[in-house]
Amino acid sequence: MNNNYIEFKKKRELGEILTDVFAFIRTNFKPLFTVLFKTTGVVLVVLLLSIAYYTYASSSIMDPFTLGGNPEIFNSGALIISALIMLISILLFYGLVFGTVLHYIKSYVDNDGVINQTTIVDGVKKDLGSIIGLSILSTIMLVVGLMLCFIPGIYLYVPLSLIYPILIFKKSAVFDCISESFELVKNEWWITFATLLVIGILSYIISMVFSIPAIMYTFFKTFTAASEGTFSDPSSIYDWVFIVLNTIASVLQYIIIYLFTAISSAFIYFNLNERKHHTGTLEQIDSLGKSE
Repeated sequence: MNNNYIEFKKKRELGEILTDVFAFIRTNFKPLFTVLFKTTGVVLVVLLLSIAYYTYASSSIMDPFTLGGNPEIFNSGALIISALIMLISILLFYGLVFGTVLHYIKSYVDNDGVINQTTIVDGVKKDLGSIIGLSILSTIMLVVGLMLCFIPGIYLYVPLSLIYPILIFKKSAVFDCISESFELVKNEWWITFATLLVIGILSYIISMVFSIPAIMYTFFKTFTAASEGTFSDPSSIYDWVFIVLNTIASVLQYIIIYLFTAISSAFIYFNLNERKHHTGTLEQIDSLGKSE
């Protein structure tokens, strides 16, 4: 067993979940990101390029002369196409990150802290379609819920955040994942919501650190243009330096937020599953009986 092994199948309070999420990332940083780059490498490159092109295409909106006299950017459909490619890339990247992280944790749990990269990659390939299908289905449900006076959307978000761990760890069918997620959070909605909220705030704050270079560069360019009296063309602020900084910051933000969300969803799933079914406790009792 790995000396730094973290037991997933046990009850945890909010503080313990937060502590163990950071501990898991710290002790598994290198092997986890090695597998992530193997599974997301191609899509990551496409995502980088699509964000860069979208930033470049959308910068023309800031040019009042382009809007008034030469709306070619809209007629050509460049902005729409770049946005579509970026959204597809984000969806694929989201599915790959969640699939990789959760299959990594599954291998970690099944082998007492020792991972099998081949099993992880094969599992991601097998479940990617189901993850994307669940993503689209849950997004539709959330949008409808948010349109119905907003509160139903918040309520739905809590159980729907657990559909991916249920898919990976229990091998449930797509629609069964949704029904089982509601059953899992029954009588545990508020603590689950609080955990997701805190994790979301922390991951967002951490991810925003990577936006500082782009924000500082924009401030510097704006201040320089204003002092020189050359602020008549706002689009000049969004040059190639800003595009590079903004692209890198955006991708790193996606990685951080998706990574924290995926890992925390696994801890929340095992915590609720232990409270409902005592799976880890029963396994420990069974293993003790076999060792005697």
